[in-house]
Amino acid sequence: MGHLLLTGRLILRDLRKRPGEAVMFLLVVTVATTCLTLGAAAGNAVSTGYAKTREATAGPDITAVTTATDPSGLARRIKDTPGVAAQSDPFFAFDTTVRAHGRTAHSAVEGRGASPSAVDRPLVTSGRWVRPGGAVLERGFAEALGVRVGDRVTVGERRYRVVGTAISAATPVYPWSDNAQGPGPSDFGGRIWLTAADTREAAGDTSGVHLIYLRLTDPHATKRWQNTVFTPDRRGEAWVNTHTWQGVLQTDTAMIRNTRPALVVGGWLLAVAAVVTLTALATVRAARDNRRAALLRAVGAGPGTVTAVLLAQYLLLTLLATALGLTAGTLAAPGLVDPSAGLLDAAGPPDSGTVAAAVLLAVVVAATGAVGPAVRAVRTSTVRALAGPANPLTRHRRLNTLTAHLPTPLLLGIRLLARRPGRAVLAAAGTAATTIMVTALLTWHAELDKRPDFSRFGPVEVRAEQTGQVLVAVTLALVALSTLNTVLLGWSTAAQVRHALTVARTLGATPGQVVSALCVTQLLPAVPGLLAGVPAGLGLYWLFGSTVTPPGTWLLTAVLTVLLAVGALTALPAWLHTRGPAGRVIEAEPA
Repeated sequence: MGHLLLTGRLILRDLRKRPGEAVMFLLVVTVATTCLTLGAAAGNAVSTGYAKTREATAGPDITAVTTATDPSGLARRIKDTPGVAAQSDPFFAFDTTVRAHGRTAHSAVEGRGASPSAVDRPLVTSGRWVRPGGAVLERGFAEALGVRVGDRVTVGERRYRVVGTAISAATPVYPWSDNAQGPGPSDFGGRIWLTAADTREAAGDTSGVHLIYLRLTDPHATKRWQNTVFTPDRRGEAWVNTHTWQGVLQTDTAMIRNTRPALVVGGWLLAVAAVVTLTALATVRAARDNRRAALLRAVGAGPGTVTAVLLAQYLLLTLLATALGLTAGTLAAPGLVDPSAGLLDAAGPPDSGTVAAAVLLAVVVAATGAVGPAVRAVRTSTVRALAGPANPLTRHRRLNTLTAHLPTPLLLGIRLLARRPGRAVLAAAGTAATTIMVTALLTWHAELDKRPDFSRFGPVEVRAEQTGQVLVAVTLALVALSTLNTVLLGWSTAAQVRHALTVARTLGATPGQVVSALCVTQLLPAVPGLLAGVPAGLGLYWLFGSTVTPPGTWLLTAVLTVLLAVGALTALPAWLHTRGPAGRVIEAEPA
């Protein structure tokens, strides 16, 4: 009980005295777990949203599309087939071009009555249901066109007032909602409901199709039912096509085909950046932790107690960050997986796989960033930790010989790197993680430039836009973390080698050379990070189906920008450490 009380008091004291460090730890781990949770929970969110929408709208298990002028015979045969639980009347529909606010798009126009259908009852989300002269648009299609209740849309040559918006599970979400296309290639499009009379009037000479919505006694037997009922000898002379609810769900899931891997990969890249951040924080507080460990050992605490005290705060913050990341990712998943607003929001609890992935990532990040410094603090001599000596420069005779004739900034910078190679590896890993996402973002833009025909699929190519937004968001998060990491690493390096660099100043090195030396300690590790990050970013993007390569000038500009940013962010803390008189530093920190 005494150990727990001591640990709790020390944690509260740390949180009160240095809340910024705790908030930073909490933020970086939460961002990484949120991103990974979004990617892992996306597929489940689509299934949950579709199931909820299907239940609310009496969605069909099978939709039969026929070009028969009189579909009554087909409807009777289907109705008498075993396994049919409910069936709608045949609805006339046709494919056309609609216009609104200067935008043009393909759309299915479907005729409906005022009374609800036995199967497929679209849920009105704003306004009201169809009436003579009034149109109801599928909600995602309306948002893409920028149409609201009260606006007007042109269907063919006729104008109709928009009286409402609705959602349905009979078709995939926009831009795959056009199910009124007959034989031949299909195009992307939306869905509009009119009264049956208005639909016939708007169609004019267009032949169109008839839609029959079915509910089966066994919703999972759609494939077997299709193979039994729609055999070539039972189809009749007219063309008949069918769509199952499983196919609709699969198409809806395709909306996140590129978004999901971007989030999952981005989550692990953010984890790499978070490890760098936490290691830099641990380096900043290393002297305090060493002294605390020494004081605890001096009063009789064992190694286990000391280690627990040093790690307890990280453990609590990790648990809190994991909970926050899982909650934020789960709540954001429905909006992410349904950018066209064609489904009901369904934020459910994350599944076990998502929870396990988030916990694993958080534990890996916290353990990598915190366990090593804590173990070193425990192993440090009590007397040495209490005395707080300066860190002497490690002698590398062969390296000293090789660097003896280099310019002073390079000579000092390379020797400082050799003193702490682990920090150089972390800096390279952080730069590589950011470079991977920047390269992926540039590749996505290059792919858009090579595919200018996205516009023919509708007012907005929703999936491409969503993927771009996710890539931008993850890249910005990585850039922000990398900026923080560069400043923290530069500051901690400058603080730890201040005595050695002050000695160099007394031997003739100028403040500018000292600042340049500290910049070298960050720029040299950044080079292999960039060299590894560019091909890795291209490879990851190609792994998910694209072979586009951005122009070399784009990649070169990105590399130079990253190097310039690293140098500038390192120079500021380095300059601040050179402002004090050299004599005062030497007196305060004896070698």
